[in-house]
Amino acid sequence: MSAAATADSVKTHRRICPFCEQNCATIVTVDHSSRQVLEVRGDKDDPLSKGYICPKAYAVKDLHHDPDVLTGPVIKRNGKFEPASWDEALDFAAARIQAIQDEYGRNALSFFFGTTIAHVPGLALYTGPLLNVLQTQQIYSTSSIDCHPHFLAAASMFGGLASLPVPDIDRSDYLVLIGANPLQSNGSFMTAPNVPGRLRAIRARGGKVVVIDPRRTETARASDWHLSIEPGGDAALLFAVARTLFEEDLVDLGHLEGRIRNLGELRRLAQPFAPERVGPAIGIDAEDIRTLARELASAERACIYGRIGSCMQQFGSVTNWLITAVNAMTGNLDREGGAMFPGGVFQPVIMSDTYRDGQIPYDRYRSRVSGFPELAGQFPSALMIEEMTVPGEGQIKALVTMGANPALSSANGGGRLTEALEDLEFMMAFDIYINETTRHADVILPSPPHLSHSDFMIFFTFLTVRDYIKYAPAIFEKQPEQRHDSEIFCGLIARLTGMTVQEADDSAFRMLFDQLRDQGNEVLEGMTFEQVIQHVGTEPGEERMFDMLLRSGPYGDHFGERPDGLTLQKLKAHGEGIDFGPMKPRIKKVLHFPDKRVDLAPSAIIGDVPRVAEWVDGERAKGLHLVGRRQIRTCNTWMHNFPSLAKGPELCVLLIHPEDAKERSITDGDRVTVRSRTGEVNVPVKLSDEMRRGVVSLPHGWGHADDEVPGMPQAKARPGVNYNHLADETLLDLPSGIINLNHIPVEVVADPVP
Repeated sequence: MSAAATADSVKTHRRICPFCEQNCATIVTVDHSSRQVLEVRGDKDDPLSKGYICPKAYAVKDLHHDPDVLTGPVIKRNGKFEPASWDEALDFAAARIQAIQDEYGRNALSFFFGTTIAHVPGLALYTGPLLNVLQTQQIYSTSSIDCHPHFLAAASMFGGLASLPVPDIDRSDYLVLIGANPLQSNGSFMTAPNVPGRLRAIRARGGKVVVIDPRRTETARASDWHLSIEPGGDAALLFAVARTLFEEDLVDLGHLEGRIRNLGELRRLAQPFAPERVGPAIGIDAEDIRTLARELASAERACIYGRIGSCMQQFGSVTNWLITAVNAMTGNLDREGGAMFPGGVFQPVIMSDTYRDGQIPYDRYRSRVSGFPELAGQFPSALMIEEMTVPGEGQIKALVTMGANPALSSANGGGRLTEALEDLEFMMAFDIYINETTRHADVILPSPPHLSHSDFMIFFTFLTVRDYIKYAPAIFEKQPEQRHDSEIFCGLIARLTGMTVQEADDSAFRMLFDQLRDQGNEVLEGMTFEQVIQHVGTEPGEERMFDMLLRSGPYGDHFGERPDGLTLQKLKAHGEGIDFGPMKPRIKKVLHFPDKRVDLAPSAIIGDVPRVAEWVDGERAKGLHLVGRRQIRTCNTWMHNFPSLAKGPELCVLLIHPEDAKERSITDGDRVTVRSRTGEVNVPVKLSDEMRRGVVSLPHGWGHADDEVPGMPQAKARPGVNYNHLADETLLDLPSGIINLNHIPVEVVADPVP
């Protein structure tokens, strides 16, 4: 406690950790007199996380006190960022956007958003209204770097982007994890705080945990069975499992009988992938493949779950389709203990497009240069370079980024993409940092500090393993020079359209109302917009949106029709959050095709099957292949400047098997050059028998060596290297366009001895 602190000024507040998808509940102790954070701990009363937090949660204190966080807008003048007033910054941004689009057309402006859209409610709710004004098709996001195969599988199999199966981890008896290491990542596309504890619980109740990964990861070491697989082999493995299920008459659709189409086509596609053919290619014995299939079929409640490793690879779409298909074939889709569909406390409002007019939200239009299909209104981030550099009508001339750092997170980001950013005519960023990407901006518009805005689970409700919701009020009032995200976005929209700021906010609220009705919200279908306004009020900002979402949801008060139902006011009275129970079977709700059936052989994906077969039979490339890895003390590119996390052993090191190192005269602790087709990096090496022979591993998100980025002393002291320098933006998963970041051919050479 500071010397100036008093008993009256020191208070505790309930919050949500903002650093990953688990939304762990925290208790934050602050001194209001000095606006200092004194302590962060887990909230034991929270019904979902129950007091669990990982090391990242403590970094809320670092984030709050970070001197590099922008507290107001800045404009670049004569090559340097200088403080500006909000009116000046918004006027400048609007004028430049209008000038670019007037001269070159709508698609000359590009928009790239990062994962902050899922963590900051204001960004989640006001990005859509801004994009509605900008009317550009040049939209990109980090989703196309790490998760688009999930969305493509959902859209093509069920007809909706948000129809995402989630492991019912708390009731499963047999859980298979493909390319996932939740003991380090905490889990993703599965909001279930304390995944380590939940995995231990599976084993404690007599269940089994299986990990399929080229590396014996932290999660693999805590599992019952680790299958070390050749990188890129997941799709072939799943085909071999599917063939075994067909061949041994183990297919049991359970309650989905009559709700499946194209089962026969899936059988035909799987037929060539016999375990004896697949086994040598993926490095797993044929009998082990059959055992896996049999155990999945015989377990009372089983589930396959795939994440980063199942997506960021050359066959990401086929892999994620087959994960869901095998879950269905074993009777474990939409079943307790299997892969279920969270109902949530309100309808999803991000990535919520569905099948309509004979079209899933995929391939409705194509990219300018290479003719690549959009997915969810976005193009693959790998296309940004060519769209910026190839001349012609529609060439990107300006870029808006939002909570993103593609110069570090995209393939070839520090090379060709950085060069392309330097040639843009205008760039704007919604960001709290000047980083490797935003340093190229002409104007930066920062959100208010994390603890100065309220928090609400706006995105992850449809990925959470229980129907749970939490609201956390702001701890500190924002300072006079700061603005809330709703004010920033509506201020820009107002300048672009001629509306007032209040009219822009009303329009954003109306857009959300129309979206929910269009998605089939039965409560709002029976109401007018004016009636909703009478219930939620006219005060601008996110909170009336929260209220409408809650009240029109399955547990809501339906605007007075169910007096005991949920409202924002009632949620605020439960600071610890509210748990409405586990997931329930709801297949009818997530099927958006006219025939209300699951497509087990979706046309958007099966065209890539021949490429999988060619890989299985192809000659194995000699040399080493690079895969990534997650670390509990980091998250993507932006947490390396926090003192509480930037300590301990060096984290950005290359892992290599001792025998592979011996062949190259490499010893533990040496520095080595890792070289790919697109670039090279120099890193320290650690010998580890957890690595599969022929596979090396680097963590993702490092590379803070850009001298043009001001501040960031902790990150620059231990910069690490940028994994994506080694990634080839031309090597893609063809259906989804995701970059192959987990099977990169590399050469590793020891540095000369001085």
